[in-house]
Formats: sequence, C-alpha cells, structure tokens
Amino acid sequence: MTETTRASWGSKLGVMLAAAGSAVGLGNLWRFPFCTAQNGGGSFLVIYLLCSFTIGLTLVFAEAALGMKVKSDPTDAFGWIHPKLKFIGGLCVFTSMIILPYYSLVGGWILAYVVKIFSMSSATDFGTAFSDFAASPVEPLIFFYVYLVGSAVVVYFGIQNGIEKFSKIMMPILFILLLVLTGRVLMLDRAWEGVKFFFRPDFSKLTGETLMNAMGQVFFSVSVGMGIYITYGSYVKDDTVTVSQLMRPVIVLDVLVSLLAGLMIFPAVFSFNVPVNAGPSLIFITLPQIFVSIPFGRFFGFLFFVILLGAAATSSISLFEVAVTFMCDQMKMTRQKAVVGFSAVCLFVGTFVSLSFGKLSGFKIGGKILFDQFDFLASNILLPLGGLLTCIAVGWILKSGRLIVFKNGIMQKGFEICIKWIAPVFIVLILLKGLELI
Repeated sequence: MTETTRASWGSKLGVMLAAAGSAVGLGNLWRFPFCTAQNGGGSFLVIYLLCSFTIGLTLVFAEAALGMKVKSDPTDAFGWIHPKLKFIGGLCVFTSMIILPYYSLVGGWILAYVVKIFSMSSATDFGTAFSDFAASPVEPLIFFYVYLVGSAVVVYFGIQNGIEKFSKIMMPILFILLLVLTGRVLMLDRAWEGVKFFFRPDFSKLTGETLMNAMGQVFFSVSVGMGIYITYGSYVKDDTVTVSQLMRPVIVLDVLVSLLAGLMIFPAVFSFNVPVNAGPSLIFITLPQIFVSIPFGRFFGFLFFVILLGAAATSSISLFEVAVTFMCDQMKMTRQKAVVGFSAVCLFVGTFVSLSFGKLSGFKIGGKILFDQFDFLASNILLPLGGLLTCIAVGWILKSGRLIVFKNGIMQKGFEICIKWIAPVFIVLILLKGLELI
C-alpha cells in the first residue's frame, strides 16, 4: 500500500471516535470498577485521573504521531526512527495478534449474556451457570465465532466504509445507553452510598500499591503498546489536525466512560450489599444477579450487556486492523485476503483457548490454563514491554524535533520529558509487578 493510494479517514470525528473506541473497552467497564474498589475508591480515582492526563496522554500521542508521520504499519513506523528498530513494531503487531483470540472469546461470552439475561431468574445459581457455560464444548464457541466474524466483517469493508461508519454509530449508542442505565441505577436505595465511595478520596488508604495499580489501569485502558494508534494514525490525512488536537479527545472519552462505569456499578453493588471488590466475576455473576432482582431488571441487564458488547467490539476491531494493516503493508496482501486469512487463524487459536475451560482444562503451563497463559503473556509482558520500547525509541533514539506533537514549545518539551523520563520509570515498575518481581 503506497502513500498515494493509501486509504484515509473520511472526517476528524470519524478518526476520533474510532480511536476512542479502541481505548474504550472491557478495561473501562469491567477492570476499572473492581480495581477502584480494591484500591480505596476515591483516592484511586484521583491518581487514575492524574496518570491518564499525563502518562496516558503522552503514550497515545507518541504512537499516533508516528503513524501520522510515516503513513504505514508499526514496523515501518519504528523503522523510520532506525532500521534496526523494526522489531518493536513487529512486537506490537504480535501483541495484537495474541490478544484478539482470547479477547474475542470474552466478547462471545458477552454476546451470549445479551440473550441469556432474559432466561435468568433470582433462583439461578449464577456462579454455576457461568462456569457450566464457559466449560461447554460447543455453546461458547458458537458465540465466539459469531462475535469474531462480526468484527471481521467491519474490518473487511475498510477504513471509511467499515471501521469509521461502525464507530460513528456504535460510540454514540454506547454513551446514550450508559447514561440511561446509570440513571436507573442511581434511583436504587442506598445508591448514593456507592457514589460517595467512588468520589470521596480517603488519602489514608493511598499507598505505593495504589499508585502502581492506577498507572497499570491507565496503561491497559488506553490500549497502548500494541500499535493501534500507529495504525489508526497512518490513515490520517496530512492536513487534518495536529496530533494533540486529534488524540486529546480520546483520553477524555476514555476517562468519561470509566467514570460512567463507576457511577453505574458502585451504586448497584452498594444497594444490594454485594462485596464492593467482587473482582473479575462482577459482570458475569454479581451484576446479573442484581439485575434480575429489580423491576424491569432483565431489560436493564440487556442494556448493560449491549453496552459491554459495543465497547468490546470497537476494541476488537482496532486489534484486528493492526494485523490487517501489517499484512497489507508488509506482505502486500489485499485487505480482503488479509481479513479472511487472519480470521481463520483467530478462529483456530480461539477454539483451543475456549476449550481450555472444559475439555482441555487439564493442559496447563505453570499451573495456568491456555486462556490464562495468553492473558498473562499479553498483559504482564508484551504490553508493558511494547510501551517501554516505544518510550526508548521515541524519547532516546529519535532525534529531538523530528516528532512534533504540540505547536506550543513548552508543551512539546513537557511531552519529551514525559516520554523520556517519567513514563519509562512507571512502565518498568508495571512490568516488574506483572512478573511478580516486586
């Protein structure tokens, strides 16, 4: 794909919503609430906001600026800095390829619950129901295949006719449904206890662990380290806007969704005396139990899982596009062949990942089933490593002035200081924590 024939976004709004969609995902609606609960509520929120608008913003800007400058996939983007750095781009592409199969499996679970919520009752054993579903050899695979093929279809139709159109429809719907569901939850008894927990900082609970977890949440939430913003940035027209103007709304929308998720979930768990730090089981066990216990709860539960599905889909599509762009740029494949080929690989790999909850549950490496291995490799090693190498390449190897993010000289200097000194320190700590070395 040459620069003269390269596709491009049709509008500023399109690229902003697509990039925001890549950031808004299960990290906001699932991981953020239980991380906040486990780290003291409001005090964690304050640190999370500070980290989002400093380090998170810096990493998003760096990746997007590379893509807008080079107009190619992540390998060429890092190769522009130095030919020997192409491997960093390759690592980013590999990370997206590792994440998509198991992320799509979770997307399939969510799709299943869009349907299942109507058949659940207060007498349902929600923990057993979810375990039985995940361990089934057939049912979760059907929903996984439907979810993945749906994502592939959007990418198949390209940047403007596929990803941009889907994002322009899905992102507004997601926000509207979030507001509707949040409004309903705030009407529950004791709902404001949850609001106070979420927004009232208790700095006596502020520790180094809180700071680390907040930075980790920002890092995973904004979707850096896997080449998404490089890829999306490569389709931006030269005369559109500056990097900062285009990507600043991405962080704002990402944070806004996290705040709405907190306002939706904490009032619900306080109203029903559910443990506030219920953890990863929250969305498939705890919240469905709450929804079926309130008037018209199945309908609102349906809305909740539709919101999750939309957020997961926009993230999956961005992961898909990283691999497809790489195959088009480096392997000279047509978009259609790249989508079909990569889909086949994901379906094959994802099948074994799904079966690791059932028939292949006995196959473990280091005591972890295949699903957990994929998650550990991506979340604890590949993502932080990709982010760290990006900081080193842009902050230390790239000559100053070659990557302009801000027209304002002071802000540009602040960006360079953050990418060179501040962000790498935190990412190293995240990497060491993920490897359980600290």
